[in-house]
Amino acid sequence: MENSQSVKATKRRFPRLKSSAFEHPADTQALEAVRQIPFIDKIFKKFMELGLERIVRIQLFGQAIHVSPKQCPKIYNLFKEACDILDMHEPDLFLANNPYVNAFTFGVDRPFIVLQSALVDLLEEDELMAVIGHELGHVKSGHVLYRSIVYVIVHLATKFFGLGGAASLGAMAALLDWSRKSELTADRAELLVVQDIDACLRLHMKLAGGSKAVYNQINPQEFLRQADSYEEIEYNMLNKVYKILYELKLSHPVPVYRAKELKNWSQSKQFKDIMNGKYSTQDTEIPNRNCPHCGIIISPEFFFCPDCGKSVRI
Repeated sequence: MENSQSVKATKRRFPRLKSSAFEHPADTQALEAVRQIPFIDKIFKKFMELGLERIVRIQLFGQAIHVSPKQCPKIYNLFKEACDILDMHEPDLFLANNPYVNAFTFGVDRPFIVLQSALVDLLEEDELMAVIGHELGHVKSGHVLYRSIVYVIVHLATKFFGLGGAASLGAMAALLDWSRKSELTADRAELLVVQDIDACLRLHMKLAGGSKAVYNQINPQEFLRQADSYEEIEYNMLNKVYKILYELKLSHPVPVYRAKELKNWSQSKQFKDIMNGKYSTQDTEIPNRNCPHCGIIISPEFFFCPDCGKSVRI
């Protein structure tokens, strides 16, 4: 992780922020469609009964690094600040050795976030904080249940159990459609955390290009113009069909589209209102508590103490 782009010391916090304040409207509409799929929750609960969430968590504790105040403190400090900005609890955070540039959130009972090592190596601090904000956005927006369904049904069930037929294909298309749109909501959380649209654009360019060697030659404005060109591909019906077929199997929107959507939102009244403290808030506040080990005052939803580093789940 590079240090040339340092994260600003002071950022706006959003006390009692509700996820509805930044949810993308397409996300909300697509989720309603997913909820209409028959038996979708029952299917997922069956996988949970088999202990999938526990299995993945056990694997991470065995072969990844559990980030805490005393383990990878630089990443933890970015993570803690991101949680403070969005006014939310700290889910477990892991750093996994993986050559693919990626991060993901998984779980239902106790969601956790995984940063893959290639991603951390590629990004500078503010860009990494944007990724962390993005994943926290999934947690805060209540995406974890259905995103875990996407992961399990689309990736695991299809691979190992060979689910097929028109019905299951229709369900997977609806899940993937929502998955793509949920990313737009999480991208907005990303911007609220890092509070720098340029850092977000750099992040999405790196996700598209993935090369440090030529990164200083990449132009954000040209990247946004490329997004316009991508939209203009639909000038004839055949191109439009090819584009739909290409996107149909994706779990994430293409990077150029995400960059343009986020740039537009950064200039919107909604974003400016949130930055000025005008947003939907939670109805109640939960009081702080003391760490059972060292006594320091901590958030009631923290999973481990930011001072002594010990688990507060007792």
